[in-house]
Amino acid sequence: MTGECSSTPQGQERRREILVQAIDVFGEAGFGGARIDEVARRVGIRRPSILYHFPDKQALYEAAVSNIVDDILARVLEIDPELPGRLEAIANAWIDFIIARPNAARVLLRQMIDANPITIQGIAKPVETLLASIQLAMDDQLGAEVGETIDATEFILILSSTSLVWVSSRSAVEGAFGLDTLSPQSVQRHRRTLHALTRQLLSATSDGAVPWASEAERALTKRKRTKHTNPREPKR
Repeated sequence: MTGECSSTPQGQERRREILVQAIDVFGEAGFGGARIDEVARRVGIRRPSILYHFPDKQALYEAAVSNIVDDILARVLEIDPELPGRLEAIANAWIDFIIARPNAARVLLRQMIDANPITIQGIAKPVETLLASIQLAMDDQLGAEVGETIDATEFILILSSTSLVWVSSRSAVEGAFGLDTLSPQSVQRHRRTLHALTRQLLSATSDGAVPWASEAERALTKRKRTKHTNPREPKR
C-alpha cells in the first residue's frame, strides 16, 4: 500500500484533512452509521489512503475524539491563569469551541449519552489535565477557605450538557420551532445563560451546598464544613 508517511509534513497535513472530514461524518451519522468511504469521498481520496493513516474505523474514531479533546484542552490552557473570573472565560472558550465545531459537539454528545460508548485509548491524560485546570480555576474563585462541594467533573457535566444539546439539536429545533440556536443573537443569549449558571454554581458552592440540594442537605453540609475549617473546636 502506498501513501504519504504520517511523519512527513505532507502526511501530517493529509492526516489533519482526514480528521476534519471524519469528525463531520461521525457527528452526522454516529459511529455505527459512519462509513470510511464517505470520509474518503469528502477528502477527495480513495479508501486505501484513509486506511494508510488509520487501520480501521475504530482507530479513526479514536483519533477524531482525541483531536476534539486536545482542541478543548488547548483553548482552556490558553486562558491566563491570573485572569479574574477565569471560570467565565473557560465557559466562553467552551462556547467558542462548540460554535466553531458543531459536528465535534455532536460527537461528544453521542459519546456521552450512548449506553455503550466507544472506548477511546489515550485520552485519559488530556482529560485529567483539563479537569485539573478547571478545578484550579474553581478553587481560585471560591477561595481556599471554602470546602469543596462540587468538583470539575460536575461543573463540566452541567455546562456541557446544556451547550451540547443546544448546538446539536439545531436542525430539529429550527425545523420545529423556527429557532436558530447558532444565530449570533441566540449564541449571545446562551453565553449569558452559561455565565449566570456558572455564577450560580459558584454561589451555591460558597454557601457549602450544591444548587439542587434540599435545605436539610445544605444545613448538614454547612455543619460538616464548619467542623472541617475549625479543627480546634472542642468535641461534644
